[in-house]
Amino acid sequence: MKCRGCGVELQTIDPEKPGYIPEHVLETEDEPLCQRCYRIEHYGKLTIPIEEELFLHKIEDITKDFRKILYVIDLTDFEGTFRNEIMDYLREKEVFYAITKFDLMPRSLSSIEVQEWLKVRLNTDSEHIFLTSSRNGFGLKKLEKFLKSLKEDILVIGVTNVGKSSLISKFTDSSPTISPFPGTTLGILKRKIKGSKYYIIDTPGILTNDRVIDLLTPECQAKILNTNQLTRKTYKLSDDRAILIGAYCKIELEYDSEYLPIFQIFAPKNVKFHETKKEKADELMRERAGDLLIPPCKKDEMKDIEWKEQEFNLNEEKELVIFGLAFINVKRGPFKMKLKIPKDVNVVVRNRLLKPQRGGKKHES
Repeated sequence: MKCRGCGVELQTIDPEKPGYIPEHVLETEDEPLCQRCYRIEHYGKLTIPIEEELFLHKIEDITKDFRKILYVIDLTDFEGTFRNEIMDYLREKEVFYAITKFDLMPRSLSSIEVQEWLKVRLNTDSEHIFLTSSRNGFGLKKLEKFLKSLKEDILVIGVTNVGKSSLISKFTDSSPTISPFPGTTLGILKRKIKGSKYYIIDTPGILTNDRVIDLLTPECQAKILNTNQLTRKTYKLSDDRAILIGAYCKIELEYDSEYLPIFQIFAPKNVKFHETKKEKADELMRERAGDLLIPPCKKDEMKDIEWKEQEFNLNEEKELVIFGLAFINVKRGPFKMKLKIPKDVNVVVRNRLLKPQRGGKKHES
């Protein structure tokens, strides 16, 4: 018998392993939850660490029986959740994209603008893109219509914490365990699409190792990811000042213009920003991690971090993305942005999503 929440095979032998359930509960419940899912659902506590790094290498085996794939991507961390290494396994498939957390973006950003940006980034057409929000229902009718029109089962994939389980629960007869903890979906879950004879096949979240969120404990991940908005802060930064994004990123600037550069930082609301003198920045990152600077949520989470420094030339047409932490939109440039970040965290420059002049309707469904 499998847990109705996460799909893992239930067992009554080892409380430290996935699928554990007390024997008396297994005997009395018709559709039991494993102890892990029960505690997540009722107490918001993660008790068993789950390792799923090898799942990426199993994608080919899991996808071989499916022609259609629904790839779930977090719009607020697009580069961190749209993975080329995943797409390499999907070249022979028809891939549809469910883009989550649109409601967290600035309201001035229209769905039309996002769709056009996504068509370029995903190299596909609008019929294969579903811009959604599980929180406010945006875009769900279009996705529901698509799912009900299917004449075959569809496989759903995505990295951890893109909102996959929350999204699937809107269209299926039974609900997986929904939680901000990573790796909640442990096994392969088969969910019947409402109003259809076909199924959504839900897979475990694929773990990455190049996002700031990957460096945090599960409890801290939950605190950061459990948000209903992005914080946006605008800075005019002189060359003797630094910005800290939590304790995982230091920003300094170099510029030639007589005018101070202007940029905006977007991050989940529980991420804390701090401006300081350049000479104090490194000390603050060491000493105030976990209180003034979040993430991490506790100072001892910073041990054994190896650092790197990178430089990026930015202007008003570009945005800088720190995987699993924040993205930065340039309001006045050009300038050189110098970063100090953990060695394994990826940073890229992209064509901007948020444009100075915006048209189109706002967040229409």
